[in-house]
Amino acid sequence: MKRETPNPTETLASSPVRRRLLWWLVSAAVFLLSVGFWWWPWAGDRGIPAAVTAEEVQRAEGDFRRAERREPERSELLLMLAENLARRGRVEVALACAEQVPVADPQAGLRAGLLTAQFCLRLNLAGRAEQAVQGVLREWGERSRGVESDLRTARELLVFLLSLQFRFEERQVQLLELRKAGLLEPLLTKQLYFPALLSWRTAQQNQRLQQFLEQTPDDARLLAAHARYLLGAGAVDESRRLIDAAATMNPEDPGVLAAALECRFEMQDLAGFRGLLQAAPQYAEGEPWLLTQMRAEAGALGQKWEESARYFEVLLRADETNPLYCQGLARAYGELGREADRVRLQQRALRLAELRLTLGEAELQAPAALRAAAATARELQLPQAAEDLEQLAQLGERTMQGRQEQRR
Repeated sequence: MKRETPNPTETLASSPVRRRLLWWLVSAAVFLLSVGFWWWPWAGDRGIPAAVTAEEVQRAEGDFRRAERREPERSELLLMLAENLARRGRVEVALACAEQVPVADPQAGLRAGLLTAQFCLRLNLAGRAEQAVQGVLREWGERSRGVESDLRTARELLVFLLSLQFRFEERQVQLLELRKAGLLEPLLTKQLYFPALLSWRTAQQNQRLQQFLEQTPDDARLLAAHARYLLGAGAVDESRRLIDAAATMNPEDPGVLAAALECRFEMQDLAGFRGLLQAAPQYAEGEPWLLTQMRAEAGALGQKWEESARYFEVLLRADETNPLYCQGLARAYGELGREADRVRLQQRALRLAELRLTLGEAELQAPAALRAAAATARELQLPQAAEDLEQLAQLGERTMQGRQEQRR
């Protein structure tokens, strides 16, 4: 008698256990497919990056509901995702989420803009960090009520980026805005009132610059700043190579042009210096201080003392505590026969050089050093600087007294 071969489907179906197993497998597959078809279009419509998982979205929604007792708007969800992802170390994905929120968004734009800048700094993306901060200040700078703390954070971030790139004239604008909101800490006070007395070509600053350059080697401003550091360190050939590369990348940038002129001036390549300056645009109010300084030096080289004096006067109106500007103008005045003005400016330059040492101690918030700096500022007829330094000295004394009382 011939034995029939069993049908595999019938055998599987004939077992209740296997039948239930088959049912669960089919149901799970249908569920996963349905989730997939639902999740990706939904995520894309809401601007959620593909690297974000459904579980991470659900967690962010739950966190928002617990905090706010309502459902999040799209921008609020993206912001919560960015914060959650950053805490878990997924900074690149967090940045992608934060950048999806328009800075003008009334619920989350300000916070998202700040987070974007902070994430960019963590990822060493200096240019994108600056763009984010500038966007925040353009959109929210006039809405000071209720967002003072966030605007202060934005300006302090921008001050850091501008300091790192030696863009002191732009930094001065932000420091003045910060001072309107209240007394600044000692270091920022020094940057505001004595920008030229700051140690600005330090190894630590250059190390940070190089970290930024590793991510964006084609950023002409960063490259120019690195070249200026190398020039100060005596590596003139490497500085020349880098600044010429930066000028090729962005020939229209006045800051890059100024650095190229400085490099040739310091190398005593006077033919190259004069040729580059001759091809440069005419003087424009608000141009980088270094570019104006190079115009003043060119006047001195050509013994055009009235022209040199005019440019140095512009510079001293912008920064009256720069010893180099004082010395340059003193020389021009001497050649023009203005002997009394020459002596006055030379004496001022000496007092400023002494003040540089005092301010180095004042950065540490030592009340005695701050008070000594305030006294020198009064002698130099800088009343606002003297007042701020005195307030900082008093604040430092109160802080020290409070610590002493706590120890008792």
